[in-house]
Amino acid sequence: MAAADSDEIEPTARTARPQSLIITTYGAYSRSIGGWFSVSALLTLLGEVGIDDPSVRSALSRFKRRGVLTGERREGVAGYALGESARRTFDIGDSRVLERRFPPPNKGWVLAAFSIPESARDVRYRLRSRLARVGFAQVGGGLWIAPRQLESDVKYVVELLDIRAHVDLFIAEHSAFRATQEAVSQWWDLDAIALAYEEFTAEYAPLAASWARTRVSPDPVKAFADYTRALTAWRPLPYVDPGLPREYLPKAWAGDKATETFFALHDRLARPAMQFVEEVASI
Repeated sequence: MAAADSDEIEPTARTARPQSLIITTYGAYSRSIGGWFSVSALLTLLGEVGIDDPSVRSALSRFKRRGVLTGERREGVAGYALGESARRTFDIGDSRVLERRFPPPNKGWVLAAFSIPESARDVRYRLRSRLARVGFAQVGGGLWIAPRQLESDVKYVVELLDIRAHVDLFIAEHSAFRATQEAVSQWWDLDAIALAYEEFTAEYAPLAASWARTRVSPDPVKAFADYTRALTAWRPLPYVDPGLPREYLPKAWAGDKATETFFALHDRLARPAMQFVEEVASI
């Protein structure tokens, strides 16, 4: 599942946005049941996370105009299906959002160097924006850097924008003239990344602890509401964080606790949440 909307928003505010919750609902639940929800099912599901019907309908219309969703009737029932590009983005993003990721060993860097004509400034802007959204940092001019494991991410961005002729990728090591840790601290705002993780933990660690104390099977409706909000808040964080090696991070890295918090909720609630979605979608 990918980060499909703005990341620069606090977790609590993000989970109150209809657009963010709809993206999470489609990304987390729709693909295993055909990638389509009826309008009535969406209204029921989003109602459980506090979004009223007019807000849902308005957000759906915006996603349809952007091509994220396509209007589609099935057996005479109105609904929306995932657009092809959105489905592919979710499929690629699952490994980043829904797999436990702790700081990896140092495998070097991937560099993206590009030169895009002035006549295509809009494409240049979109490339820079997308590189930042998948975790790349700007070294200078048309040169961007990320940990090597993000090579597939940048390839996807370049292919999506169809600008292969304007981009070169390199695998590299940082050799001089300053300590790599110093350079990393300049390329990425580690304090801001840590703060995003800390905000998530502050918001959802009490919820995770509460579910951990519950010995009975989770109520599917409550599981859906809690998990969908938590996933919506979590979804951008693995993109804000490029996955830097441990040696370049503060000793007490806030991402560790946030990761433990999210996956405690994921392991406890994802399955009963899906059960509720399947029940609603079958009506």
